[in-house]
Amino acid sequence: MKKLAGYIFAILLTILLTSCDKVNSSDDKNDPNVIGGETNIPLAQTGNTGSTGNVYVSGNSYDINSSFAVTNNDNGIATIRVTADLSQVPGLEAFNNFIPSEMKDDSGRINTEVRLKITSEGIQDFFNKDRKLHTIVKYDCNVGDQYKLSKSDGITITRTVTAKSTTDDTPYSFMYIKAVTVEQDSRVPGIKKFIYKANHRFGLVYFEIVAEDGSSAGTYIYPANY
Repeated sequence: MKKLAGYIFAILLTILLTSCDKVNSSDDKNDPNVIGGETNIPLAQTGNTGSTGNVYVSGNSYDINSSFAVTNNDNGIATIRVTADLSQVPGLEAFNNFIPSEMKDDSGRINTEVRLKITSEGIQDFFNKDRKLHTIVKYDCNVGDQYKLSKSDGITITRTVTAKSTTDDTPYSFMYIKAVTVEQDSRVPGIKKFIYKANHRFGLVYFEIVAEDGSSAGTYIYPANY
């Protein structure tokens, strides 16, 4: 199950954080892969920082000493500097060796930049084959909503809203919060699905990978400003 920690860190490089002050309407509100809204929100502002919690792999906890900082915001496209140390986590040595040297510092720590579209309506990534924007969450969603992306290779990635809290039922740090749960189908051998949890105030708060054998790996995400 240790390789799950490698999968989860790889994906966390591309889906780190978002937040919102309020949900704004847009002309493209019904298009699943278009988000509008305010772009000058706390988590998207240059200088904001944060970290992930420990990575939990089937009951075992691993500290990867991760951190992130927003270094630029260009009309909602946030550039985020990501750092982490995989050297102290059993089972991640091989994964660490596959990461290109240009993504590391002189000590071998992960040190790279990723970009996300972050607005008050939700969050999108474009780390698919065609570099198209793909919605992770819209905060005004309903259970059953889907965010589909058809790639040039003929494969469709589907993200589905499977739950939306009406009460504070999701643990987060020392409190409970409302959350939207989005599940994504997987094309990775051995992996069944990916699970995202997002909150209208704190943004993306949790990410989990579920393997085909039922085991899982997950981590919480903690921003400094929200």
